[in-house]
Amino acid sequence: LTQGTLSKKLGFGSGLGQGYGRGLGMGKGYGKGSFSGYTCIKFVFFAFNALFWLLGCAILGIGIWLHVAKGPYASIAPSFNFLSATTLCISAGIIVLVVGFFGCCGAIMENQCMLLTYFVLVVLIFVLEIVAGILAFVYRVEIEGVMTHELYHGIRTKFPADGADDSEGLRTGWHAVQTHFECCGVHNYTDWYKSNGWPEKNEVPQSCCMYQVKNCGKSGKPRGWYQQGCLPQLKAWFQQNLYIVGVVGISVGVIQVLGMVAAMALFCCLRSDKTYIDPE
Repeated sequence: LTQGTLSKKLGFGSGLGQGYGRGLGMGKGYGKGSFSGYTCIKFVFFAFNALFWLLGCAILGIGIWLHVAKGPYASIAPSFNFLSATTLCISAGIIVLVVGFFGCCGAIMENQCMLLTYFVLVVLIFVLEIVAGILAFVYRVEIEGVMTHELYHGIRTKFPADGADDSEGLRTGWHAVQTHFECCGVHNYTDWYKSNGWPEKNEVPQSCCMYQVKNCGKSGKPRGWYQQGCLPQLKAWFQQNLYIVGVVGISVGVIQVLGMVAAMALFCCLRSDKTYIDPE
């Protein structure tokens, strides 16, 4: 018997050779109950992006609720309303929602176009994060100066009077900051004197009071007010929590890189499978 005849009689024909070669080359299991590296990556990638998509829905829902119920909540810099909690939640929710959608659909439908779109979006976000971090570090002194001016400008010209509509969220934002950090004004309580809310009076908001006595801010008695400004407190808080920002940033970066690698691996595997020509 020749080697070819023996192979055919024993079942070592082209079918087994092709199936074995395809399994090694593609990394994809075929047949019922099969499991491979490709399948593992596909479903882990899908599950991760499904959670990512749900997270986006939750963040977007919180942002919409804040907008409807609270307005531009926690905005203390009038020229930077895009930094308010409402705007940040809505923007982040939409971005996470879109990216998660392309990741989920691209994985479960094995759609190359969606996987490539997901990869490009994640790359763009990753690059923008790096650029934003570098610019924030290089221009940190200028940014601090601009923010200080904006805080003071908001108090002097934008802060609403008692009973007036708080459409920009300044009263809500300053109340939260001064109550939490036990501070008053930008540098000290005199920043509130003759502000937009009370142009002819030396008063402060009720949140500047050490003890919540009625009309304490209108009493004209500074001994009952917080003496320290909020700017030093905000800077100290940020420096104390800088390591958290670093850990979160690194974690997000690692997740994004893993997502990009998984998306490109699935894309390349699907592309190879599409161009494979079955000899049968």
